Amino acid sequence: MATDTETDTDAFDEISLTNQVVLLGVAELQRRDETPAQTHVLRRVCRTQLEGVNVGVIGTLTEADVMRSLYRLEDEGFVKEIETEGTSPTGKGRPAYALNVAPEIVEEGVADELLESTD
Repeated sequence: MATDTETDTDAFDEISLTNQVVLLGVAELQRRDETPAQTHVLRRVCRTQLEGVNVGVIGTLTEADVMRSLYRLEDEGFVKEIETEGTSPTGKGRPAYALNVAPEIVEEGVADELLESTD
């Protein structure tokens, strides 16, 4: 990532709304002290977050969408992958993810419509 995500919230303009939703999910789990988190947990948190906002552009978030977003967010320096001890049913490792920036930076940088509740 060319910019310092610790201080430059403009870096968020270059990531999709789907990626921003996933990033908010990781931030939420980090605030709860539940990171590193695996993709199936992140998907559940992201879907719950989407219920509370009016962003019809994103649609249904699949586990594959979450994985693609995590790869992109890791490439951009927003999250980091952490290998865990457990394995999947197929015997592969289960990567987990944690924020690589402060949760407050995520909230400042993501699109406003992702933070606005429809309640």
